[in-house]
Amino acid sequence: MTERPFEALGLSADADRAYPLLIATRGVAGRDLARKLGVSPERAEAACQELASRDLVRLGPDGRWYPLPPQSGLLPLVARAQEQLRYGRELLDRLGVEYQRVHEGHRAEEIVQVVEGAAAVRRRVGEAQAQARAELAILARPSTRPGGDDVLACPAGAGTAPGPGTFTTAGAGPTADATPPRLLRRVLVERAGLEALGDLASAVADTTHIRVAERVPVRMCIADRALALLPLATDAPLPDPVLLVIRPSGLLDALTTLFDTLWAAGVPLVRPDPERPRDALRLRILAMLVSGSTDAAMARSLGVAVRTVQRHIAAMQRAAGVDNRVQLVWHAARHNWLDDSRSEDDR
Repeated sequence: MTERPFEALGLSADADRAYPLLIATRGVAGRDLARKLGVSPERAEAACQELASRDLVRLGPDGRWYPLPPQSGLLPLVARAQEQLRYGRELLDRLGVEYQRVHEGHRAEEIVQVVEGAAAVRRRVGEAQAQARAELAILARPSTRPGGDDVLACPAGAGTAPGPGTFTTAGAGPTADATPPRLLRRVLVERAGLEALGDLASAVADTTHIRVAERVPVRMCIADRALALLPLATDAPLPDPVLLVIRPSGLLDALTTLFDTLWAAGVPLVRPDPERPRDALRLRILAMLVSGSTDAAMARSLGVAVRTVQRHIAAMQRAAGVDNRVQLVWHAARHNWLDDSRSEDDR
């Protein structure tokens, strides 16, 4: 229990200490109260006068101080203190809302910016990617609209020109040269568009990591986890592309979490090693096998015969000591064969 139980009710320190002592007596003289409190008689007298003003004690005809029932004097003080606390809480809530509005909150137009038109979209995408300093996180999937953009028209180092509204990993326009050379690029590609990418793994830079997912729900690019770009209704027959620019907010946090979740479930697309072309080819076949590609689709993507794909799969099964493809995938997962973050010595 606190040493000053009635401090919140506005009593001074001396009055706070004196009242419990007076309650425990049938009346006490000022000098005796001063001795019990360890203060001067003047201070004890002042404390009693304060308590008397709040109807907590009275001065008897014999000059002694007598306590009054605490409910009569303290209940109004408690009620007043509770009212002040209620008002203080309401004020605190109002100030909190105002602080959030001024310092943390954003109007809708500050959170989401709409960019319309092919030229404006291309320029905004280029600016966002050129200004990124740490990471670009990209969700890519094929367009079902006739003449739509490619899934990944310009991977880092590929050198092809991006179409309007296309997310690239190298930037767009004249500002692309400002992109940091060690910028990490993580690209998650929908499996349906993997064949259209061709020999993508050999075209990307060392700082670009590509994974494949069965389905990518939306096209998106997140720069430094501070800005997200989403093309609006890219598969609809719109006269001009529309891009949503999402700034720091709960919405951006949700989009970042979506990417992280999809990325964690994706299958790495292994970059070929020129010193070990057969091993690199087998790892790429294994990556597509894990993602669910058929032998024919793998052959078309790799530019080899179907029998070549089947021969490499059989060789990997022998190396893993397994009898079928399901066991091969399980063995590869357990031994991190497709971990795109491991070193060359672990492969």
